[in-house]
Amino acid sequence: MTAADTAPQRSTSGHFDALDGVRGFAVLLVFCVHAAGNAAHAAFGANFGEARLATLTGPGEIALYWLYCSHHGVYLFFVLSGFLIGRMWWPRPVTTYAAFAWRRTLRIYPAFLLALAGSLVFAATSGIWRPADLATLGANLLFLNGLPSLGVVALNTVTWSLFYEMTFYLAFPALALVAIALGPRAGVALWFCGVTLPFVAVGMGADYLVVCWSLLFCGVALAVHETALRGFASRVPAVVAIAPYLAVTTLAFAGALSPTGGVLAFGVAATLVVAKSLAPANAIAWFFTRGPLRALGRISYSFYLVHWMLVVLVARAAEAHAGAWHPIVTTLVIFGAGFAVSVAVATALWWVAERPYFAWARSRSARRRTSPGAARES
Repeated sequence: MTAADTAPQRSTSGHFDALDGVRGFAVLLVFCVHAAGNAAHAAFGANFGEARLATLTGPGEIALYWLYCSHHGVYLFFVLSGFLIGRMWWPRPVTTYAAFAWRRTLRIYPAFLLALAGSLVFAATSGIWRPADLATLGANLLFLNGLPSLGVVALNTVTWSLFYEMTFYLAFPALALVAIALGPRAGVALWFCGVTLPFVAVGMGADYLVVCWSLLFCGVALAVHETALRGFASRVPAVVAIAPYLAVTTLAFAGALSPTGGVLAFGVAATLVVAKSLAPANAIAWFFTRGPLRALGRISYSFYLVHWMLVVLVARAAEAHAGAWHPIVTTLVIFGAGFAVSVAVATALWWVAERPYFAWARSRSARRRTSPGAARES
């Protein structure tokens, strides 16, 4: 692949095109986890939640288990979020804290609330959970399903990650402002402490999932050292950048990494992949700027919110015919129909709950650019 094959890194609106593709790739990995787990149960009668590679009996189960272990899509989202938010606040803030917190809330909650309503219907009708009581509903609304260790029963099994992202969004700007006041070198301490302290907390008995904050601060490290790391990534061949990512995911698939060690190794590998996607003229950037991945990336948040419930419903329908179908057919139906239905519902949710926010943000930015004050500043 030559430099002529690579797409521009920035769109006319100024954001990185490749990062839309990274989002699409990440949410596709998340989809594969739930589709593979449901397909294994429907087609092979296997429970991957209790399985290990050595216990699998055939190539079909092994292939599905490999996809089931692709939970790194959520981790990739964390690294990407840390980078994007980090570069908004370092080396100088681009907005006020109040405006940032308000916009993050407007960005996150509308689609989440609609998906939560769907989760309540799903909970009441699917037989998987009992309908939520007021305490459970309140905890889900406040914590975005993020505190299962404190007894919060998640109404949507995938949205636990929103708690870690939202707490990062609300706390990181304050940390960044302190670091900015201390001077340029404080940026290293900012991301280093953010990466290491969650691992210390886990070592002292905290819930394993707190290491998700470490992944967010891996993205912050990329933001703090963006120029240097992008320059380094531009000199690294694409195959070398991909190799650590493949090594970490393969070792995790084989059960050869500890949970916390695997998260840290993946954070480093994912940071390199994201940095490489921002560099010009390379195969990784070319891959992430492909139209289908970017289109999926644009609706990735809505897709993430709804896909699990829809995959479960499709798998239940397919399981009723599993006795008459070949396991491969059952698997393909769950993956194909589950993905198609998820895209359709996610697109509708994006139009209803996400597009209004983006339209408001664009109009607000346009008003600022055309205001008399902006004209004087320019």
